Amino acid sequence: MSRTQYLQRLGQSWYIRVKVPAALRHRVGATHIRRALHTRDLDEANQRKWSTLALVRAYFNALHVGEPALLVLPAGDESAPRHHGRPPFPSSSATCGLRPTTGLDALSKEWSLTSPIKTVQFQRNQVYTELRRYLGGDTSPLSLTAAIAAAYVDECLLKSLDSPSTRRRKLSALKAFWEWMTSRCYVPRGQNPWAGFRLGKLDSQRTKPAKRPYTTCELERLFSGNPTYPALREVMALGLYTGARIDEICSLNRADIRIERDVAYIQIVRAKTNAGARTLAVSHPIPFGILSRRLRRHEGASDQLFHELRGGGYDSKLSWHVGQAFRYHRNGRGLNGVTDFHSLRRTFITRLENLGVDQVQIARYVGHSLPTLAFRVYSGGATEVTQAATGRAIHYAESVESAVAAFLKQSPQ
Repeated sequence: MSRTQYLQRLGQSWYIRVKVPAALRHRVGATHIRRALHTRDLDEANQRKWSTLALVRAYFNALHVGEPALLVLPAGDESAPRHHGRPPFPSSSATCGLRPTTGLDALSKEWSLTSPIKTVQFQRNQVYTELRRYLGGDTSPLSLTAAIAAAYVDECLLKSLDSPSTRRRKLSALKAFWEWMTSRCYVPRGQNPWAGFRLGKLDSQRTKPAKRPYTTCELERLFSGNPTYPALREVMALGLYTGARIDEICSLNRADIRIERDVAYIQIVRAKTNAGARTLAVSHPIPFGILSRRLRRHEGASDQLFHELRGGGYDSKLSWHVGQAFRYHRNGRGLNGVTDFHSLRRTFITRLENLGVDQVQIARYVGHSLPTLAFRVYSGGATEVTQAATGRAIHYAESVESAVAAFLKQSPQ
């Protein structure tokens, strides 16, 4: 999209210039509407034009349904003639026959429950909560005009710290909310204030740095300090020595683990992908010791390996609070930004590669899909023998091993 779309420069100032639909030109008395944006800066003009454009389009909509309309313009603008008497938005003829409603609060709850997926319900509630905060409370859906929607897009969505895809998802959700209300006759048809916006990536917005593995020095810092959240130390160590995802570790049941001599076999059944369902063979003394001690405990009737964990978030995952506790600990060690819990998995894979382990063995161990038909369809997968060979290969620098051992020793047993 051109940066000067809907814009015209006259002298040193920028104006918005909108073409009048042919069917309305006899009523407007002009082929274009022009309005001053009162700025000489192109970037600022691009931000201001959307709310002005919304007013102009609302003016066109009012004329289209046969209502006398008023386009509010500052004195001195070279624009359409003023029409007096009625507000710029359709009132009587367009709103008759609508269903009564107590407000957006009740409608948003009803709309969010139309999806059976808890993640979607959570996202819908989040989107409406942010809009409600901007509006200052509950309000009628008819009171949210195109100008207010444009101002919300400019002041909140475009200036938020969310990623471009998240901003587009939120805008799409608001548009879908109004479409749902239209289909239920709560708002007039053809008046969706969220339609027509395009949220691309701003030129001035820098892409977030890609996440990466931990360095040796960073691992020494990470496995230090005194986090108090239950089981966090052990979950971190298992992440470093198995490459398993945080939810795979936290979701483990006692029945998922089998110990034979000096090897602990972990059956991963709740995986992110089909390839993630696998059996891990753990023989390194540190993770093997964690699993052995956990199995020797008797925590009542709990089947969870980490009985202390409780579900959280919209999907009640056992890893929810652990992930938050990890971020707090990581930030306290000065490692925020380009590393996270998943970086332990990246570190594990990088370490195996540097130790010369075959790429297929690494992929099988961490639960990555393999690209060829032979692996996807015809292969029966890795055996426990090959998984055990991969598990025996993993080790880290002596300083890291010592740091992890000391870190776990401080954990209450």
